[in-house]
Amino acid sequence: MTESPIDKVENIKINDTQPVAGDAPEHAVYIYESAGISERKGNVPAWLWIVVVALVIWGIYYLVAYWNAPLTVI
Repeated sequence: MTESPIDKVENIKINDTQPVAGDAPEHAVYIYESAGISERKGNVPAWLWIVVVALVIWGIYYLVAYWNAPLTVI
């Protein structure tokens, strides 16, 4: 017989304990075993902040420059 989806879910090893801030070392890596994703503390690079700010400024410019009602011909 085949294994039902419910049985598969029960067999997944779930790590639901979160590290406490005082217990974790400086560069602790938390791993979600069921998903295979690792998480660690990190900073957003400066170049990415620059890209985000540039896109917001461009979006505001585009909104203002092209927010026109369609021209009607009488």
